[in-house]
Amino acid sequence: MNNRRGGILLAVSSLPGSFGIGDLGKHAYEWIDKLSSTHASLWQILPLNPLGYGNSPYQSYSAFAGDEIYISVEKLYQALGLSVPSFDVKTGHVDYDAVRIKKDVFLKEAYAHFVPDENYEKFVKETAWLHDYAVFMSLRTINGFVSWTQWTRLIPDEDIVNYHKFLQYIFMEQWLELKAYANAKDVLIMGDIPIYLGHDSADVYFNRDLFFLDEDGTSTLVAGVPPDYFSDEGQLWGNPIYAWERMAKDNYRYWVDRLSWNQTMFDIIRIDHFRAFDTYWVVDGKSTTAKDGEWRIGPRNQFFDSMYAQIPDLKIVVEDLGDLRPEVLELRDDYKLKGMQIIQYSIKKEEIERDKTMPQNLLIYTGTHDNQPIGGWVQDNTWKRRMEVRRDIGKCGIKDFNFIDRVCHYTLSLNADYAILPMQDILRLGNAARMNAPGTVGSPNWEWKVVDFDDEFNKRLLKFKIMMEQTNRN
Repeated sequence: MNNRRGGILLAVSSLPGSFGIGDLGKHAYEWIDKLSSTHASLWQILPLNPLGYGNSPYQSYSAFAGDEIYISVEKLYQALGLSVPSFDVKTGHVDYDAVRIKKDVFLKEAYAHFVPDENYEKFVKETAWLHDYAVFMSLRTINGFVSWTQWTRLIPDEDIVNYHKFLQYIFMEQWLELKAYANAKDVLIMGDIPIYLGHDSADVYFNRDLFFLDEDGTSTLVAGVPPDYFSDEGQLWGNPIYAWERMAKDNYRYWVDRLSWNQTMFDIIRIDHFRAFDTYWVVDGKSTTAKDGEWRIGPRNQFFDSMYAQIPDLKIVVEDLGDLRPEVLELRDDYKLKGMQIIQYSIKKEEIERDKTMPQNLLIYTGTHDNQPIGGWVQDNTWKRRMEVRRDIGKCGIKDFNFIDRVCHYTLSLNADYAILPMQDILRLGNAARMNAPGTVGSPNWEWKVVDFDDEFNKRLLKFKIMMEQTNRN
């Protein structure tokens, strides 16, 4: 297998699924079979952690746990010898509330029939983060799901604690089985971890000394990005800020635990917002915009030296997009980390010329979950602009008639080691299939999904396979 890997970005939630959401059941295995048949060796997903505010996978209740919404009820019921429920919800959008309500009924029924065995006891004993997470979720439940700074009841319900331990055991069992199947098909799974944590999370609740919080637990400093070309106010993310100097005192134990756990979950880890390890934007916790913040120096080489000393086989790629100071790229290159490039941002004549000398140690995309599909770019640009791009890409030897196919083929043809296409681009979809619009919260973000693996889906995958072969990727 050569180093020119190709793959597809498709969230687990976006797979077909009998409950109206993709999960770790039969459709996930069918997807891996289909992906493998194209000779692709990379499947990139979005974070699998418990979905937080707005159903965002980037505002989770835990940086370690998996969301039980992805558990395959069918596989679980088969394993327990229960009558398997029969559903076949065919939809192009996930209704998270409806799915969660429906699945919760079946998961609680399964829990009532579950008999702990040696494997379960081993998982509970050896999974260091599990008890804290289960206690946190129990306290959230008995306090009416309000933020932990408002909790009045602080004694967990043991049955709820044990229920969440059961859910995590089943999730991990199903996930690792699926991952092993993918690896046997020569498919590597690239996970995705946000750099920051949601305030309403077990991680922050049980590690308050590692963040800038007041006595009540409220964030005194929060994360964001400063004003730029796209926003006069900047982006106020609101995540708690790490107290890096305190973290350094125990050699960043929290981060070692977090990355080590994700290393068991995924073959490659993509770290979001890499620049924050060099410099990060800090805003007062009471501020209503991000524009009055300031840059602070991150842990830089000290952090990565510590990570690689404690996790020598750590496999990460980094999101290094945006307006960066040179030191960010130097930090990336010190560890020979693959950065990212979005072709949607560079399909103009001067950039296309520059792409011809693109470095190999790179991960390229037509776009990510935060971008509009190429079909949306087509909708939003003039005929003249599209013709200019078509002509310039054509000069590189890429002659596909369909504009979206031409951009996809061009991306795969470039010099970067890794090239990944969102499933929406392979399917030639437009803005209605966009996964997320940064700066917005709620529907329709995170809701798009494949309805079914129908003839059109298979036809588009066959076209992708041909592109992979023509660009010598696997």
